[in-house]
Amino acid sequence: MRRVSKIPETIKPLFHDYLKYMEQRFQNDILVGTYLYGSISLSGFDECKSDIDFVTVLKRELNQKEAHTLKLIHKELNIHSLGRRMDGIYIPMDGVGKSNEELPPYFYCSNGKVKKGYWDVNAVTWWMIEQYGIKVYGNEVSDLNIQSQWNKVIENMEYSINSYWINKAKNVIIFMFDDMVEFCILTISRILSTLEGKKILTKTEGANKAQDILPERWHLLLKEGLRLRNNRKSSSLYPSKFKRAKECREFIAFSHDLCNEKYFKELKTEIN
Repeated sequence: MRRVSKIPETIKPLFHDYLKYMEQRFQNDILVGTYLYGSISLSGFDECKSDIDFVTVLKRELNQKEAHTLKLIHKELNIHSLGRRMDGIYIPMDGVGKSNEELPPYFYCSNGKVKKGYWDVNAVTWWMIEQYGIKVYGNEVSDLNIQSQWNKVIENMEYSINSYWINKAKNVIIFMFDDMVEFCILTISRILSTLEGKKILTKTEGANKAQDILPERWHLLLKEGLRLRNNRKSSSLYPSKFKRAKECREFIAFSHDLCNEKYFKELKTEIN
């Protein structure tokens, strides 16, 4: 069942202009619909930090002239205070439900600029749109016939834990910085909480939930992640950045072992 969510008032002017420009400058034989997902659809949007995750589905690929028009639209939208937070993809209808490995390069928007290549298109993206997506224009989410699968979401998280984060843990220096510490703690705790509850949570919800399901050994680190998220100017809960960095790397190792023992075993059995 899709959660009933309300679009935050702070982004309504931005999307009013976005949809106005899109309708004015593109013919109606191109646009299928625009959908919000991510923190907005989970009612966890943080005006100071959250990206505005969206997908605009097209009836066909954009030609060169239309791509130039799209770039100009986003350039104009950057006058809005949240314009550069738009983090979205432009996918033809025949690409709906597919991951990057199955798609040719597509247009996406990041930091106020439109480029062609590959962005955030994976099983988690489509699961969130199908389960929680908010239509802001065009066809209903159900009309997209996404047919996402939870086991594909687990596969995506397995890659994140076993490849992305294990490789990050080899770099000692990056965990000396607040941004990476916050990103590490909140992303991994979100993955753990999502796998445990079989429900995608916001980063803040994930860190809070993780305190209920993880040993007390990790509670201080989880609280540090929430501190960085909600009140970065406050004092760190750790006596030194070296100690905190060491804890982050040990948290990655712990989470890797936990996930492979508790959550990924079933996935590997299905694959074999």
